[in-house]
Amino acid sequence: SFIDDAGLHIVPTITTESTGIAEAQLYNDYTLNLTQSGGDGSCTSDDYTQCSIRSNGTTGLVLPPVRSARLSTKGKKAIKYGRVEVVAKMPRGDWLWPAIWQVVSFRPWNIH
Repeated sequence: SFIDDAGLHIVPTITTESTGIAEAQLYNDYTLNLTQSGGDGSCTSDDYTQCSIRSNGTTGLVLPPVRSARLSTKGKKAIKYGRVEVVAKMPRGDWLWPAIWQVVSFRPWNIH
């Protein structure tokens, strides 16, 4: 993700181009661990089971070939009254899961 004169950009990247993970490892025998204890510590989930995955060619479990950014304002600002407006172009395509989440209820906003 980056910011320029046009605003905030969240740009997906190819996993093999943005990490040291080889293409064959996406499909078999690679553990991606984001936990503090055994990985790089970048996991932000409260559920540690969501912070690691192992590719397995036998079961068909594949690491996502596309990576993006997760941005959080948790603990940064508080809004007691008023509203927040978001204008976004939502991407479409394989392996993409576009979402904008509310801070309070953790449910996706209705996007039209």
